[in-house]
Formats: sequence, structure tokens, C-alpha cells
Amino acid sequence: MGIVFFLRILGMLLAYGAMMYISNMYGAAAYGRYSISLTVWQFLVLIFSLGLPNSIVKLTADYRYFKEGKPQNQYLNKSLKLIIFSGILCSFILFVSKEWLALTVFKDSYLIEYFKIISYFIGFGILYFFLLEFIRGKKKFTSFSIFQNVLPYTILIPLLFFFKKYNFLESNIIFAYAFSLSILALILLIYYPRKNKLKTNYSYKSIFSLSLPLLFSAAFIFISNWTDIFMLGNMVSKKDVGIYNASYKLASIALVVINSINVILAPKISELFSKGKIDEINTEVQKATKLVSLITIPMVLVLIIFSTQLLSLFGPEFVEGKLALIIISIGLLFNALSGSVGQILSMTNHQKTLRNFTIYSAVLNIILNYFFIKSYGFVGAALASMISNIFLNTICVIYIKREFKFYTFFRF
Repeated sequence: MGIVFFLRILGMLLAYGAMMYISNMYGAAAYGRYSISLTVWQFLVLIFSLGLPNSIVKLTADYRYFKEGKPQNQYLNKSLKLIIFSGILCSFILFVSKEWLALTVFKDSYLIEYFKIISYFIGFGILYFFLLEFIRGKKKFTSFSIFQNVLPYTILIPLLFFFKKYNFLESNIIFAYAFSLSILALILLIYYPRKNKLKTNYSYKSIFSLSLPLLFSAAFIFISNWTDIFMLGNMVSKKDVGIYNASYKLASIALVVINSINVILAPKISELFSKGKIDEINTEVQKATKLVSLITIPMVLVLIIFSTQLLSLFGPEFVEGKLALIIISIGLLFNALSGSVGQILSMTNHQKTLRNFTIYSAVLNIILNYFFIKSYGFVGAALASMISNIFLNTICVIYIKREFKFYTFFRF
């Protein structure tokens, strides 16, 4: 756990370093375009991964499908074929729709070049996401953390310096990100099992019956979390998008501990559930939530007290996001203190329930964003994010209590 947490922190420091460099060198408007294009990248990777990365974590961690260190990898090979086909399809769709997306949805011609660059590399991004989650399912947590948190920025940051030094176009900041993950996707292939010694009759229908509910859950969680960026991109200036996204990224420090723990906890829950050990799941969850609570609360207090100083690191214009940072931090704190509710539901065959809850939360978030952004700008988006976060975690906590007879939050 210690090394995973350290690598998560190191990765966040590198990520904030890249954010500060982009915002200071290119300004809030350019950082806003980068934020929008990055959100589109992440959304497309999520959708066109078809829920397979999440199902791979469950299947690979489940002791019934992983014996004596040798993966029964028929489901892996079939999943990989689906991932490759889906990546090619995604690349084509984005390339032909880039003008419509930039001009009609986000109303910014500069974004055409951003989306064209993304279309060239999105297939590699989907492959990267899939292989990364396979490593997590194999419980190679150190390798997972290095590839997820550290290596992307060790490639990205030198590229950013290079492009700025030689006056490359602004849009090359998204090229640096996409190229970094593409290189790592190719490297991750060395972890993929070549031999197929042990096979199970795992059909495409069986794969989709598990992956699609997980896809819908993950997609609506993403929509609930990032509706604000999409709607701000359409309703306010790109400068305001950049300010809001910097505030959100800073507030995301509140999730660093629980996200680090979830790397290890998700496969553990899957394994314990497959053995019927619900009491042990309760024990593991309580230990995890206690650690999250004791570390996250002081971190959020620092974010609130020093909000002005922290935002000024991105440039003087970003200080306008102070109130948004405070509001988002409170919402994400509630998320962290609620415990690993999403991991529990998705790893215990309640992925359809999680999907339904996330749909409710996403719809609520869209409605709130529409009205709040019109009235309060990006501060309204922060309010919508906080309310929908609290709503989703509350109904998950209540459901888990009813289903498994324990609370996920830490009981002092």
C-alpha cells in the first residue's frame, strides 16, 4: 500500500507540474481547450473500451479464473480483439466528426486541430486503458501505479518543454499527452500473456453480460463527474473552463488516498466475494475507510485555507476559481469519506444497481448544471458537482447497508 500511495502522490505532483506549465505558458483559454480535449479523450476511451477493462479486473482477480499463476486467458484474447476493433472504429468516428464537435458543440474552431490529433491516437489510448486494468487484476500494483501515475508525465513534460522551445502550435499540448499514452500502450503489451495453456469456454456473450453493465456504470459516473466541463465548454468562455478545471484538479487531491486504496481493494473484494467472505469484505472496507478519513480531512482543510495561494500557482487569472475550489473540495471529501462504494458494488455482482444509481446522479447533475451555470457560471457547475456527488454516494451507502449489513463509512 505504501509504494502505491507514494507513486500516486508522485504522479499527482508531476500532473500538477504539467498543468501549471501549460496554464502559465499558454494562458487560461489554451488550458481550457486542453481541458475540453482531454475530457473528450477520456470519455471516448471509456465508452469505446466497452466496459472490458473493469470486467478484466474482476475476472483476472477472481480465483476461479486465475490458478497457479497461469491465467485462463480465453476471455483476455477475445476482449483484446474487441478492444482493437473498437479503437479503430472510435478513431474513424472522431476524425469525420471533428469539425462538428468543435464548431457546433464547443463553438471553437481552434479545437478542430485538437480533435484531429486525438483521432490519430485514440485507439492506443483505449488499448492502454485495457492493458493497465489487466495488470491491476493480476495484482501487480506497483507496475500498475508506475504506468498509470508516473510514466505518462515523464514522457509528457519533456515534450511540452520541447514544443514550447521551438514554438510549436498550441494544439501540440494534446499531442504530447496522446503520444505519451500511445508509447506506454505498446510497452504494456509485454505484460500480456502470449501462451494459452489453460482455457475456459468464455463466450463473447458472457464477456458482454459482465462488461456492459460496468460500462454503463463507469460512463454515467464519468458523465456525472465531467458534465460540468462539457456544459461549460458550450455555455461559457474557454478561459472560464480553464479556471474551473484547474480548481477541480486541485480539489481532486481529496481523492488521492481513496483512489490509491481502490487499486488494491477492488481485486481483493472480488476475491473475497467469490469465496463468500462478506465479513472479511466489511473488515477490509473499514480499515480502508479509516485510513482515508484520517488523511483526507486534513488535506481538504489545507485546500480550503490556502485556496488563493494554490490557485495562483497556475497564474493570477486562476484565483477567480477560489469559491469553486472550496465547493468542489467539500463534495469530493464526502465522496472519500463514504468509502469505496463503487468498487464494492461493481465487484460483488451489483454492477447493474451501480449503473442505475449513476444514471440517477448523472441526470441530476445535467439538470443542475443547466440551471446553475446559466445563473452562476462555473461556480454553479461546482455546486452541481457537489450536490450530485453527495446524492450518488448517499444512495450507494444506504444500498450496501441494506444488502450486506454494514456501513462503508468509517465509524469513529
